[in-house]
Amino acid sequence: MDFDLNEPLMEEENDEQDDEPFIGQTFESEDEVFVFYNNYAKQHGFVVRKDRSDTRNGRTIRRDILCHRAGKQRLKVADHFTPQRNKKSSKCDCKAHMRITLKMSFDIFPEEWHVTKFVNLHNHGMISPEAMRFLPTNRTITSEDEKQILMCKEAGLQVRQIIKVMELQKNVKHGELSFIDKDVRNLFDRVKRMLGANDAKDLVDYMKSAKQENKMFQYVFTVDGYGRLEHLFWCQAQSFDCSIGKKVIDEDTLPEDEDEYIPLSNTLGGGDEVLPPPQSKKKGRPKKKSDKGGKELGKKLTKSCSICKQSGHTKPTCPSNENIVVVNNMDACTSFISQKRKK
Repeated sequence: MDFDLNEPLMEEENDEQDDEPFIGQTFESEDEVFVFYNNYAKQHGFVVRKDRSDTRNGRTIRRDILCHRAGKQRLKVADHFTPQRNKKSSKCDCKAHMRITLKMSFDIFPEEWHVTKFVNLHNHGMISPEAMRFLPTNRTITSEDEKQILMCKEAGLQVRQIIKVMELQKNVKHGELSFIDKDVRNLFDRVKRMLGANDAKDLVDYMKSAKQENKMFQYVFTVDGYGRLEHLFWCQAQSFDCSIGKKVIDEDTLPEDEDEYIPLSNTLGGGDEVLPPPQSKKKGRPKKKSDKGGKELGKKLTKSCSICKQSGHTKPTCPSNENIVVVNNMDACTSFISQKRKK
């Protein structure tokens, strides 16, 4: 066969086939294997996860990486006194997986991870490339993006406006970010839960710091019997009148110098430790959750036949229904017409 050495060789296989795992393939680390198989899964419409592993002397020597739909759904113990989530499981006992083993090929080479088993048979449909970005494993918000999103939130931007700003900043098309609007709302909820335990104390500390910066700034707060913040009032320095603060104080507590400034924050202030106020329950039905009660918790009623009064069947399927004499259609029509004329 004649061929030219200067002519470049034609690649018969495409890139996707070259990236497909094969038995005997080697990697330097376990993380490198997972990144490689995860990128392969994204190209073919599924997601992978780590599963069984074998350890020896505290070291992992074997690992199985499965399809995200592998395994069977576990049976859940339903508690009817708590809100239930009727969410269908995505597991369908898919057998696609890859097994890697840590071993040494030759004495002169270090230990490497070898692909010892690869099964690429899926019993479910693949996800389209457009829908792959909506999977939770493919949606990530980096720490830099979190700072940028929270900064936009403090500026008063809405979620859609924040998404638009991030798209313009990263110079990507609409829908090509690594997160969606739901992830941004979840970030706000997570930050709110983190700061919710100390929000009342942080607010009082902010009032104290503002008071130290400007003595004309006034604030006053009250707490209930449990030390929880109940009422809070503040007044900016430029809108405060010193004479109002003097009238609040009893005459016995007034200083000898009438021109001396009397801070309002010392009149009614609370203790040093301030707890957050009690949370109020929102009105209406909880979103995506339903509290079962009443007839749902009671015994289900069994239907009975209206002819023989027995359970297990109804009137159309009753065996005694054949013995009932049915009026002819013509006779029924004539009787109906005669009754209508009498009326």
